[in-house]
Amino acid sequence: MARGLPRSLARAAAREAGLAPPKAGLSAVTTGRGGSYRTVFTLSGMQISVTDTLAYASQKLFDFTAGKVRIKGGTATLAFAVLTARTTINDSAAMDWSLGSVAASSITLASTMVDVIAKQDKTLDGAVAAYTTAQAADVAAASTLDGTSTSVDLYLNIGFPTNTEIDADGTLAVTGTITLFYELWGDNA
Repeated sequence: MARGLPRSLARAAAREAGLAPPKAGLSAVTTGRGGSYRTVFTLSGMQISVTDTLAYASQKLFDFTAGKVRIKGGTATLAFAVLTARTTINDSAAMDWSLGSVAASSITLASTMVDVIAKQDKTLDGAVAAYTTAQAADVAAASTLDGTSTSVDLYLNIGFPTNTEIDADGTLAVTGTITLFYELWGDNA
């Protein structure tokens, strides 16, 4: 991007809306101003470690600024690969994924674990470390998340709903794009 006004506006939008944590394989570009924003997340082999004992995991993607966040729309297209031996996460394993304002806390993704993009059923059809067929999903119905006492976060959540699809600790990689359109309504403090 050229130096100058566009670069300054992009930095200002990023500061006003929130920040993505520094993480290998994750980048976020935020545009907008005056309370209305668009953030595009690009995932390039971002890793998620899953333990056999839990069979669910999360990766934090974004930390919104304090206040109410109105998610207006958006979409995600993601593909997953198993980086560890397929004896850790089985071939053709049934897996669920979602975007939510809290990290996964069980193999059943529900409630605030799915309040941005509803639970999506996925079969890990890639062989060895090959990526699965990309799966697209739209943002759940427009919702307002209350970040007035604690800032709202955005998590990519995964779970293996039968709990038998993972036989040892494993690592997934995620590639794709997530685009969110949202408004920040302030903190009322």
